Amino acid sequence: MNEINSIKRWRTVKSKTPIIGIDDGGFDRFSKEEMSIPVFGVIMKGAAYVDGIVQSQLKRDDPLATSIISEMIMSSDHKNQLQAILLQGITIAGFGVIDIVKLYEKTGIPVIVVLRKFPNFPKIKAALEKTFPEDQERWQSIERAGKPLKAQEDPLIFLQVMGIHPKDAFLLIKKSTAVGTIPEALRIAHFIGVSYYQYANRL
Repeated sequence: MNEINSIKRWRTVKSKTPIIGIDDGGFDRFSKEEMSIPVFGVIMKGAAYVDGIVQSQLKRDDPLATSIISEMIMSSDHKNQLQAILLQGITIAGFGVIDIVKLYEKTGIPVIVVLRKFPNFPKIKAALEKTFPEDQERWQSIERAGKPLKAQEDPLIFLQVMGIHPKDAFLLIKKSTAVGTIPEALRIAHFIGVSYYQYANRL
């Protein structure tokens, strides 16, 4: 985890800062079959203006989740304007762990993980050790993300950040949120994923 005091503060946190919120398209968690899971990135300026949508594909529990998501972002026409990558947790498509340190290094774009509760790390570690006994990289990626910081008490919000000061990250998510506690880019990415999953299961 980067030292908080060494991170350069933003001069201002604007209400129309370009960001991308990322979420997956959902899947049948009880299925044992191999599957391809869509991941969506919604690019917004603040909380009101959608500037674009990008998509890629992950496998279930994809060990390449960080690389695939970084490539999705870097191949977008919007990559040069993006000021932050927003995630709702650092696991995606099951136990595909997004290494936020590597994601920041690959893209050069600050990463903000928004959490509504403190993760149960012992339970997560036990599940990883049971499911992937030979794979230490997933847990190491979780450790590299650092301990979630409480940004707000009521409603409760925790943040994990990379490449941005937590105070600036919290201001940015507040300016990017219209209702509740989740920024619109993340909410819309989630809704697209849910709709895609429901539609695909009707075919």
